[in-house]
Amino acid sequence: MSMLGTLGKVAMGILVAKGVGKIMGNGSSNRGSLIDGLGGLLGGGANAGKVGGLGGLLGSLAGGSPPQDTQQVKNNSSKDFASMFNDAIQGKDPEATVEQDQQARVLLHAMVNAAKADGKIDAAEQTKILEQLKEAPEEELEMVRQEVQAPLDIQGVIDSVPNGMEEQVYLMSLLAINLDSKPEALYLDKLAKALNISNEASNNIHDRLGAPLLYA
Repeated sequence: MSMLGTLGKVAMGILVAKGVGKIMGNGSSNRGSLIDGLGGLLGGGANAGKVGGLGGLLGSLAGGSPPQDTQQVKNNSSKDFASMFNDAIQGKDPEATVEQDQQARVLLHAMVNAAKADGKIDAAEQTKILEQLKEAPEEELEMVRQEVQAPLDIQGVIDSVPNGMEEQVYLMSLLAINLDSKPEALYLDKLAKALNISNEASNNIHDRLGAPLLYA
């Protein structure tokens, strides 16, 4: 399984474990309702045939510099990653490049770490996350298990973010957070400031996910 495929499964596991109230408008964590409630974020429905869904959001945050030869290559790569991530979160295992798997590793680390912002990922949540990986190779399962059980390390996340992935990392971190506690809000605030994400940019990401805003 590619790291991008693993990221998709872990992302779904965290959404199941933490619930997706900010996306669905309620606190439901029922799996059937979860899939229905994510709707367009999973790239289905009206987004079919497009790079929509969560992947589309990730792709849209991949940079906005004027098109140049090197930038165009970067944008095309981002679009591929976006489409492949939508496949991955729906349980498929896309054939990712080494660069795309490296991006996925950064996002996986950020998302799992953010899920601990309210204290830790408890045993029940760990089970729901690891259930998504029951068909994964043992080495990948062990890697995710170590990520889940490691202590909160926001500085480690910050240090791992390459240039150009700041807002993507912030988006994936927000997805893992219910944002119903002060520690979670402080975590996102620290992450935004460390990654030079403005209040306006943060609020835009929150708004697009239907999450409460951090900044008035």
